[in-house]
Amino acid sequence: MSPEFQNTLDGVNLGHTPRDIYYGSRLRIRHDATNAGYLHSHLSNYETGSKQQQVTLYGFRDDNNFWVITRTEAAETKYQNSTEAGKLQPVRHGDIVRLMHWKTFRRLHSHDERPPVTTNDYQNEVTGYGWEGFKGDSNDHWRVQIMEGDASVPESRDQLMAIYSKFRLVHVGRRCALFSNRRKLPKWAHEQVEVTCMQSAKVPKTLWRIETNIHADIPAGAPLAEYRRPGLVAKVLEATAVMWRVNNGLTKSHPYESRPHTWPWLRRGMAFWGADNRSIYLLGTAPIWWLSLVSVVLFAVLQVVLFLRSCRGFNDRLLGARERYADSVGFLAVGWLLHWVPFFLMGRQLFLHHYLPALWLAILAFSATLDLLTRRMRRRVRHIVMGILLLVVVRTYFQYSHLAYGTPWTRQGCERSKLLRSWDYDCRRYTDLKAAPTIVAAPVPTDTSHIDPPAAQNFDPLEHENKLNEPAPRIDHEKLNSEADKAHEAMVKAATTVEKANDAAAAAAAGPNAQNHHEDEEPVVGDDAHHEPHTQEPVPPLF
Repeated sequence: MSPEFQNTLDGVNLGHTPRDIYYGSRLRIRHDATNAGYLHSHLSNYETGSKQQQVTLYGFRDDNNFWVITRTEAAETKYQNSTEAGKLQPVRHGDIVRLMHWKTFRRLHSHDERPPVTTNDYQNEVTGYGWEGFKGDSNDHWRVQIMEGDASVPESRDQLMAIYSKFRLVHVGRRCALFSNRRKLPKWAHEQVEVTCMQSAKVPKTLWRIETNIHADIPAGAPLAEYRRPGLVAKVLEATAVMWRVNNGLTKSHPYESRPHTWPWLRRGMAFWGADNRSIYLLGTAPIWWLSLVSVVLFAVLQVVLFLRSCRGFNDRLLGARERYADSVGFLAVGWLLHWVPFFLMGRQLFLHHYLPALWLAILAFSATLDLLTRRMRRRVRHIVMGILLLVVVRTYFQYSHLAYGTPWTRQGCERSKLLRSWDYDCRRYTDLKAAPTIVAAPVPTDTSHIDPPAAQNFDPLEHENKLNEPAPRIDHEKLNSEADKAHEAMVKAATTVEKANDAAAAAAAGPNAQNHHEDEEPVVGDDAHHEPHTQEPVPPLF
């Protein structure tokens, strides 16, 4: 909010300050367009660009917001040699000045380096440069351009004054204006607002105002300046504009955001919290939402039909309640539209709860419509209709109370409750009644005091599942058969070698007598010949 608005709040008193700004004054300078804070510096350097001292906008008052306004070195020498030396000299429109940070003695400085966040070619980095006793250079020179003044103080358009004068600081060398646009710096810059020097910048975001003016030589009784207090209408308009701007700035996506056209028919809800067998999920009572939408649509359709019939000479009375129906439900339907349609113009994050104000009006429209439809019914029938509707609403409430209050539920009950597929609350976290009961064996008492507990191991279920789903390696059957044939040949060769070795050993054991005996005997031929069966070592089977 603007400082004028803040000055009207209870407990806030921005006070007053000397009006006229003189060289040598210690100033607290506020950015006018964004109200994001004061021109600020501290003992931290940029991590990009020139790596000189940071200059930012800071939203709270502290001593690091103070800057001393001084002349350029040439102007200071000229002033000291003039007859005006030692006198207070006001700062005027068009003066070239320097601003020195009161705590660190760095001067407000800009050069041809890109800022850390806004890296456009037409944006230059703004830093604090120098040290105590350093005379500075030409990159510390800024021209004062007073753009607006207070109508009650005409001099504020030519002479720089606290609060009343809105001015620009234009860099003499780079021809860029001191600028800010609410863009935040990284964490290494404490997430404060970035300040740059922008060429051809729009005027509103280059306007500054002086809120505090301190000078030891200002005489007592000097004119004071303070913020004016706006009226009610001005405050309402400013609050509305700020709310619109802030809401439109919430543009990041969210997994449970939704758009306005899905709200009346309750396409989806919004998850808040979840744990084992419990969750909290924002979801309206579906019969009420749908019946309230039907009542508003029915009103619109009836009005079109009645208008067309009246053009043809028909005078429908709607059971004698046409005027009452048009006044009551019409008022509520218009209110419903006014609370719903503006959300279509917003580009920010939107959620189901933004529809609740419009929903209350739609529910009242449904009540009026229900009264019209049942007013000619007999009392008993009307009570039955109301009772059935009440039972449906109560049953729906208890059915979905598990989502509202985070009470335990079952997976089967959760799945049955999804009347629309787009209702995306997670039923897998609830207990499955069909799951087989887990049998836990009785613990065996053992003394495990001497056993060290196993070391904790990291287990990634996704990696484990991927390994289980890896395809089996391809089997090369030709290679396996070739290796089997080679093994068979080797075993047959080994068996033959063993057989020959056995025969040689047997022959050696029989000796020469056996050989002579065979030579003396006549060979047996013909039918009397007896052939000994030839025996051979078994051959290993083929794999």
